[in-house]
Amino acid sequence: MCKIIDEHIIINNFKLFYNIVGEGESLVFIHGNFNDSTIWKYQMEYFSHKYKVIIYDQRGYGKSDTPTSIFSHHEDLKNLLDLRGVKKATIIGSSSGGSIALDFALRYPELVNGLVLVAPAINGYRYPLRLIIEAIKSIYSLKSRGFDFAVEKFIDNKFWSYFIPSENKKEARELILQNIKNKKNFYSWDFKLAIPEKPYAVKRLGEIRIPTLVVLADKDIAFNKKVGKYIHKGIVGSDKIVLSDCGHIPFIEKPDEFNARIEEFLDKIIE
Repeated sequence: MCKIIDEHIIINNFKLFYNIVGEGESLVFIHGNFNDSTIWKYQMEYFSHKYKVIIYDQRGYGKSDTPTSIFSHHEDLKNLLDLRGVKKATIIGSSSGGSIALDFALRYPELVNGLVLVAPAINGYRYPLRLIIEAIKSIYSLKSRGFDFAVEKFIDNKFWSYFIPSENKKEARELILQNIKNKKNFYSWDFKLAIPEKPYAVKRLGEIRIPTLVVLADKDIAFNKKVGKYIHKGIVGSDKIVLSDCGHIPFIEKPDEFNARIEEFLDKIIE
């Protein structure tokens, strides 16, 4: 039977929630924005039969504390692995979690077996104006009209449809809406407090010599697919797959296919 450890680590009086399930080689799953670690439900269930699965809530999300001073996401991950005695891991990052995975790999390459970057972001790549405007509108709604109004406007906004599974994918849609409707996950802190690795990863992909798989989705927005292709091209020897009939979070829309493709990658890089 798998032993489950469900607790927090403390970093300078800051609580960071994590959960570990299973035994074996370590896999760390990093969620993206508007999510917390519960978004990895299907991967935790699947991979914990063979691997040690580690999920955690980044600062400002889920059950972790909300940041009030500057910090680095990749240093939080380093502290988590150190305190749990994890010497090396494969890092799976979704969206902005992909940018954390890249920063961590650049800073601590000796600790990384492999990278799986799912519709990844990367620090230093300029966001399109439309995305910035829509984010500003959501933050304004939150501050002026409150959480309930802002989150419903977000869900109803066609711009974000790539992020939210359609009505005919009921289970996936419910899981992402559950995440978005958690107040901690919806613009609850100032993102400027998070200090990325410098120089920015966008100019340093050639330094990465770690087995890497980039996972894209055909119904994601063009910008996200462009970033993913840029990362694939920049990391020499990386692999890329595109999952069909999926938006920005393919691992909840098509968990069986996603898990199988990731397992194939893991079988190649972990002896």
